[in-house]
Amino acid sequence: MVMMRLCLGLFERDLAHRFNVSIMTVSRITRSWTRFLRSEFGPLIEIPPTGVLKLHMPNVFQQICPETVLTVDCTEFRMEKPSSLHTQSACYSSYKSTNTMKALLGITPSGDVAFVSKLFPGSTSDKEITIQSGLLDKLKKDDEVMADEGFECQDELASVGAILVTPNYLKQKKQSSISETEHNKTIASLRVHVERLMERLENWHIFDHKIPI
Repeated sequence: MVMMRLCLGLFERDLAHRFNVSIMTVSRITRSWTRFLRSEFGPLIEIPPTGVLKLHMPNVFQQICPETVLTVDCTEFRMEKPSSLHTQSACYSSYKSTNTMKALLGITPSGDVAFVSKLFPGSTSDKEITIQSGLLDKLKKDDEVMADEGFECQDELASVGAILVTPNYLKQKKQSSISETEHNKTIASLRVHVERLMERLENWHIFDHKIPI
């Protein structure tokens, strides 16, 4: 039941019908076992050694960004509205225009999830999450981390010798050069793995409902 819930994203009502139990039973079982699986398998979510990354790295990464260890991005999940005004302010996301919890995810070039942060209040900046999540402790000198242009954590990554790779945005220029345009297209095509992961999370029925307080 739990594997069908996690792997296929089936609705609790569907599982209750299949297993001939109540919806409450399905909810209780999946909630308990998901916590247990997280405690058992959570430590296995790690950035692989350099040799393993190189072995499974797609050719396009090897040709363009061979030192990339992670493609990172933040994602947000809707939550119930807190009663405290202070907590409401901390959890309010201007991007989603509602109260959210926010997490930082990291994907290897081959598409495997290699980093998952804890949840932070929705108003927390990407920079603060990068510092508090423990990501910096897992990076080595000259590791490249790929991200979208809004992920402005160059200094934080540089503090451990890592390098941030992002698209070149215009700033005060009216138009990008040909080389910058090609660079942006390349980064966008390489970031497709993390974008697909975010899409899978958004389409996962487990997150259909707001996170309860």
